[in-house]
Amino acid sequence: MKFGLRLADWFGTTQNMVELAVLAERNGFDFVWVSHDVFMRSSFVTLAAIASKTTKIKLGNTILNPYTTNPSELAMFLASMDEISGNRMVCGISAGSLEYMDWLGISHELPLTRTRESVELIRSLLSGEVTKYDGKEFEWSEQCYMRFAPPRSKIPIYIGGQGDKMLEYSGADGDGALPLLYPPDFAPYAVKKISEGAKKAGKDPSEVDIAGCVWVSIAKDRETAKTDPLKELVAYFGPLLGVKGLAAVGLSHEQFAPVHAEFKKSGIKSAIKLVNDKMLNLAIYGSPEDCIMRLEKLEKDGVNQVLLGAPLGPNPRESVNIIGEKIIPYFHHS
Repeated sequence: MKFGLRLADWFGTTQNMVELAVLAERNGFDFVWVSHDVFMRSSFVTLAAIASKTTKIKLGNTILNPYTTNPSELAMFLASMDEISGNRMVCGISAGSLEYMDWLGISHELPLTRTRESVELIRSLLSGEVTKYDGKEFEWSEQCYMRFAPPRSKIPIYIGGQGDKMLEYSGADGDGALPLLYPPDFAPYAVKKISEGAKKAGKDPSEVDIAGCVWVSIAKDRETAKTDPLKELVAYFGPLLGVKGLAAVGLSHEQFAPVHAEFKKSGIKSAIKLVNDKMLNLAIYGSPEDCIMRLEKLEKDGVNQVLLGAPLGPNPRESVNIIGEKIIPYFHHS
């Protein structure tokens, strides 16, 4: 199993994220992924800074979306990042949170089509082709081609998603897949859908690097890992998760209704008081041994890479060190 560190504004400043990425490289992580959410710190800037401070770790966004940034600019970014990083860039792409598009007044009737066409356009541009295109979402003229030679003609593309159609598409067309595994117990279903998509496209499912996104809180013991930041994630996002994911750990939207109501009424600090241990199973948390047990199941379920995200633990830097000292060696030597 490969290990990725997933960074976001949750960890504070851009400099904080860069420092965590440098620490992750020292601790043997294979990838660092940076969230790309509207009105948050720019993953473009953060990844460029990380590239300048690291030498080996691979770099990706979770996730680029082809609504707020045109595929031409995404290809420009990927090729430029490949130049400054020494060919370490990978592309994480999907339609993203459609709620964000509503905020911005951007229509989003065909998210799967837009993602598919964007992947085709990015691949064509990176390969050096003249990319004249007549699709449902994009119409490009023969003037659409890169004015410089990208370092690589092919950058691995990982496709994100949680719904059935996007999961299947990630298997069919992705070099990798970025399923949201909230909870980790959703992995068997997600892997099944990704594999089905690959088979329908005539691919061997083993060709797809399934990189599952999980929440993690690791500490010396299970109780210490039950941090308020972990409860905040669960309280805020739990009511928004899909029915199938929640059902994988015996939860439902009805059980989260009081949490959501309390959040709207009194804020997140009050809502976390209603988060119980069953709800915390949306994340991987506890001692290194607890986390190893959950990660072993993910590996058995077919996840090739695990993207460890917020909150990481009571002390994120200490958690990265624990992962590097106790968890990564366990999987690399087992």
